[in-house]
Amino acid sequence: MREIYNALHKNLSAARLTYILALICIAIFAAIKHFMVSPIISDELLTKFGAPTAIEIYNFQYWGIVSNSFVHYENGHFILNLTGLILLGSYVERRIGFSKFFFLGLYSSLVSSAFQLAFSDDAGIGLSGVNYTLFGFIFYKSFYDLRFKMVTKNFTLMGMLFFIPICEYMNLYSDWNVATIALISGFMVGAIFGMMDNFNSKIAKLSLIIGFVFSIVSLIYTPWSSQWNCALGIRNHDKGKTKEAKKYYEAAHVCNPQANCANDNLKIIKVHELSGLALMAHNRGQYIKARKYYDQILQIDPSNQWAINNKKRLP
Repeated sequence: MREIYNALHKNLSAARLTYILALICIAIFAAIKHFMVSPIISDELLTKFGAPTAIEIYNFQYWGIVSNSFVHYENGHFILNLTGLILLGSYVERRIGFSKFFFLGLYSSLVSSAFQLAFSDDAGIGLSGVNYTLFGFIFYKSFYDLRFKMVTKNFTLMGMLFFIPICEYMNLYSDWNVATIALISGFMVGAIFGMMDNFNSKIAKLSLIIGFVFSIVSLIYTPWSSQWNCALGIRNHDKGKTKEAKKYYEAAHVCNPQANCANDNLKIIKVHELSGLALMAHNRGQYIKARKYYDQILQIDPSNQWAINNKKRLP
């Protein structure tokens, strides 16, 4: 027991960046708690403190895939991740130094968030992906580096990996929202970094380059993502390019039929198209056709006052 205490004391005494990261997380958590006006946090508040939505990230707020790692607002999530950061982070930082630890954390945050975003339409928030990177790094290093010796590494591995399917199950059948792709990709990133100093160094370097390139490219081109398509739809919609916007919204709907952004904007475009047809028919005295268009508008948007008022004007 005393050996564990001494080892922990040495780790915590040598940590610098770990404490900086922890303080940033604590400050953001406290600020979010201060500004929250209801138990349900708004996207605007999360964006303000570093966790933009997927659509906002795809619309050039790329910094969000790194800064979102510092954002927490649920107590349990925050305490678990902060504890993991302090224990695992201090352990790794003491052994590899400030600079390498900084690069490991930065790469991990970027790649785990990018993979989560690309394959789930949500970049997620929190340090879970980074903590899994730290564990993956420690676990792989423990096989050939005595500085990373773990007495219960197999038992710990089983616990960490078994946690992922539990989270996925709770995501599907409960109200959990754990970024399991970030956990998996984070663990893989850590293991690959662990390979850097042994005979697998060339494979590790190539893997890291591939992971980085994919992460960057996925921010620019992810056609299988409903949120990416929605983002491009909004971008074109704002420029008045309705046809192009409609194409992307329809692609987003194909990727995810429940994509609210795509469905809502498709309704807006449809109402706009029907409004033009209704007005043209009305002005030409084609009242039966105009009424049909007004009825179609009201089926989509029952509170559309323009269609209601013009329909009343029909003879």
